[in-house]
Order: sequence, then structure tokens, then C-alpha cells
Amino acid sequence: MGNVLTRRDWLRIPTNPPKSDGEKLSSDQPASEARTFSGLSPYSGPWSEPVILHLLRRTTFGASKQHVETLKSLSVAQAIDLLIDNPPMPADRPVNNYSIDFNNPNQFVDTEGCPFGANWVDHIPPSNWQTHPDIGTLEFWRVMYSFVPWWFGQLINQPLHIMERLNLFWVNHFGVLEEDHRQAKAIWKYYYTIRTHAAGNFRDMVKAVTIDPTMLFFLNGHYNSKEAPDENYARELQELYMVGKGPGSAYTEDDVREAARVLTGWRRTAETDGRYTSYFDQRDHDRANKQFSAFYNNQQIEGQSGQNGMEETDELIEMILQTNECSKYICRELYKWFVYYKIDSATEANVIEPLAAIFRANNFDVTPVLKALIGSEHFFDAVNRGCMIKSPVDLYVSLLREFNIQLANSPLKRKYTHWRYFKDRCDAANQRIGDPPNVSGWPAYYQEPVYYRWWITSDTINKRLKALNDLTRPGVDVDGFAIKVDSIAYNKLSPAPSNPNLVVSNFILYLLPQGVSQEQYDFMKSILLSNQVGDYYWSNAWNAHIAEPGNELAEATVRSRLDTLINYITSMEEYQLF
Repeated sequence: MGNVLTRRDWLRIPTNPPKSDGEKLSSDQPASEARTFSGLSPYSGPWSEPVILHLLRRTTFGASKQHVETLKSLSVAQAIDLLIDNPPMPADRPVNNYSIDFNNPNQFVDTEGCPFGANWVDHIPPSNWQTHPDIGTLEFWRVMYSFVPWWFGQLINQPLHIMERLNLFWVNHFGVLEEDHRQAKAIWKYYYTIRTHAAGNFRDMVKAVTIDPTMLFFLNGHYNSKEAPDENYARELQELYMVGKGPGSAYTEDDVREAARVLTGWRRTAETDGRYTSYFDQRDHDRANKQFSAFYNNQQIEGQSGQNGMEETDELIEMILQTNECSKYICRELYKWFVYYKIDSATEANVIEPLAAIFRANNFDVTPVLKALIGSEHFFDAVNRGCMIKSPVDLYVSLLREFNIQLANSPLKRKYTHWRYFKDRCDAANQRIGDPPNVSGWPAYYQEPVYYRWWITSDTINKRLKALNDLTRPGVDVDGFAIKVDSIAYNKLSPAPSNPNLVVSNFILYLLPQGVSQEQYDFMKSILLSNQVGDYYWSNAWNAHIAEPGNELAEATVRSRLDTLINYITSMEEYQLF
């Protein structure tokens, strides 16, 4: 019970600020400050529902009953393999859902001639597509009314796999600001590239991102020339993408300048089909040698005159990869995303350093690192359950998936409108997917001392609670379609839906990451009993509804009590945790 209260207090009020990076990674930190001494030994504890639910909450968004049953039939190792191997790619593309009647002047028209319902990613526009006066409006509609809602649909309909959460991690890690570069096909290409490499090789991902047309635009790489080297991307490549700013990071300002010189000459262009590509212009490339500091073992990258520009770019990325700090930094970032924000000395020694060794030993492939971390005793350690605040994406997508809330699948415009409704709720709560607030990503994953508490303000918590309450009772009408938790259908998944004790226990198990106090439990049960004392007050009501499914009064009785119970649970501080 004490753990529950501690977690509630932790969510409600600021705790003591975490130590600075230098202190929290110090080897002389008192052992008493360690949260746990568990490490990367494979988890060998009970393969129970609470354990499986924790695994699903951290690797997917939400935990459905169906997915729990699937994993229960497997071993721990088999479950980890299922969640990480064979990463799926999207089966479809975002489409034109923003124009219906081309003769209606109040209806926006796709000025490139992409038909309604057609995939604009592969649509070939007319030759003068860049000169159309409404091209800016078209790009805005394609991104904000098609691509981003489509992406939200991928999150909602995700398969039993880590890919959606992992993809969002890398999108945050290599964040670009969408509104600074509203060119829909280029944005699609950027995020598709990240997804392609998300569970693959980190070296390959960095190479692809470095010369991607959207990244070249976002961090001024396409302006980087031998006459005027631009340090923007060279700095972020080291500070944010590969090495970080921790105590073990010792790259210098000269290293930033030399890296910028290495990357001179990369350019981007718009193709006739509306896509953007990158190319190397050797005339703008600095062909002189580049000298790096002791942090990079005083390595010198010799100037090249090759046509494709990848020789020096490859050598730069490889040089950074070979620092011990690079592998440790990436493993810390993955740890903060999947486990917890604070990395004390015990976690650094028992988790981060061995993970980094696995990363290096596997040629910087991401999958072995994920399997070692997520299959470890540390990942399943009790102190790492229910200790993170849900991001807005986590909150809403998890709710939809936990309760199996049905959204419209047709007509097309309504389907996209439903996806956009939940995307807008996330926007209002400070998480715009595909558009983090700055180059560092969302502050919840790096901003000391707040970290995950950045998601909770007096404004956002009220919006979160109102949105949750509306979805429970009375529901929300979106484009003429009611979106609502079906509490009766959800209760039918309980092992004994007529037993109030098992109903409450099942709701707690599947909706909250930790147990509750006896007082809270008793209150939840009293909701089902309408404040009476006998269990039969619920059992009789439920059985009457099942016996007469067409009896509106019997249905209204059980639905009202179940709605109230769900409304209470989703209003709890604990529901904001996972």
C-alpha cells in the first residue's frame, strides 16, 4: 500500500530534483541511493498477468486482453522474440481524405490532381506543381489532415509488436519541426526512412538521416559549403544524435567545426514527381584534411574528391561510433524511453555499460540491445513498474486499445476525422506527433529535474481528465458517430462478470500498473453495489441484464454502474502512470 501512496505523491507534487548528470553517473554514489541492483540477467520470475501487462504497456501502447492471452501461451524468451523480431511496415499510405466535391468552392481541392481516396505519396503531379499558388495550402492539408492522422491510425491499430513505440522513440531522437518544412512527400520520406531502420542498424540509420532531404533542410545542411561551413547539423550529430552531453562526452568546438567541413556539399532537390532527393555537389565540398581531437583519438579524415560524398561522411560517422560514449549514450536514451528517467550509478554499472558492450559487439544493431534490456530482470523489477507518467499519445492510444473502443472504418473522411480527433487531443496536451517542440525532442525525456512530469500541468491534467471522462460517459460525437467506452462489453472479458469482487480486481489488474489500497478497492466495489452491502446487488443486476438483453432498464442499470467505475478509475492519479 505504501508504494501506491508514494507513487501518487510523486505524480502530484515535485520531488527532490534528480542529481546532475555528473553526480548521478558517479562511481562513488552511496549504495543506499540505488533504486535497485538488478541487471541484465534474463528474467526468470513468474510469467503472470501483472508481468505480461507491464511488458505490453512498455513495448506497445496499452495492453489488450487478446494480447495478454497470446503472450501467456509463450515463454518469456518467445514473447520477447515475438515483440521485437520481424518489424512490420505500414500496409498502406496516407490518402487524399480532404476533398470530396471538386465543384464546391468551400471544399479544398488537391491542386496536384490526386483523386479523393488515392495515395498522394506515389501520385505523380503535373510538371508545374511547384508554381501553383495553392501549393502551400495543399502541403498543409496533406500533412495535418492526412499524414499525421494516418500515423495516429497506425498507433491505434498496431499489431503485437514494439515497432510503433520504437518508431516514436527514434522520431523524437532525430526530431525535425514539421511546421518549418511543410513539404508532405519529403516529410513522409523522412519518417518512412526512420521506421525502416528503427529496429535495424544504428550506423545505417545515422547515415540515412544525415543526408535525408528533410534533415538537410531542417538543420541547414543544404547551405553547408566550403566557403561558409554551417555547424548546425555537425553540432547536433554529436550533442544529440550520437554522443550526448554527459560526463563522458568530451568532443570540442573544433570537432564541431571539422565535422561541418566533412559534411560540406550535400544538397537537396525537388524531383518532377514531387518527391525530394539529396545529392552531393563536390564543387561545394571542402577537400582539405580534417583534424579531430583526443576524444576521437586525434583522428584525421583525409579530404576526398569523390562524386558521391559518402567517403568522408562514412568515416565521420564511424569515428563517432567507435567512442565508448556513443554506445553508452544511445543505450541510456533507450533506457529512459522504455524503463525510467533516472540512471544512478548501480544502473549505469549493471545495465547501461553491459548494454553498450552488447551494442558494440553486435556491430551497432539495435535488436540485440532491445532484447537484452526488455528481457532482463531489471526491466521487470518491481521498482520499474508504474513509475512513468503516460505521455498524451500513451494515454489516448492505450485507452482506445485497452477498452477496444471502436472508431469508424468508413466512410474514408470519417475514419480520418476520428484519427484526427485523438491526434488533436494529444496536440492540446503538448505532444504533437511528428512535430516535437525543438531539436532536442520532447522535454519529458531530457529536461531535468522534471522529466515525465512535464506532461502534467494544471492545464493539461484538466484536459486529460475531461477527455477521459467524456469518453466514458456520455461519450463524444465525432462526425456523427458516437465514440464511447462500451463498459458492458469490457466487463464481459472479466473471468466472472457477475462477481463484484472479481470485476473490481480485473479492472484494477488491466487498467492500473499497481495495486490499490483497501479503501480504494472497497469504494470501487461499492459503486457496483450501489452502496449496498451484499454482493448480490451486483450479481442480480448483471444476471438480469444477461437473461434479458433487450431489457433497456436492466441494461441501463449495469451500464451506469460500470461507467461510473471506469470513470472513477480513469480519474485516478494511478491511471496516469504505466
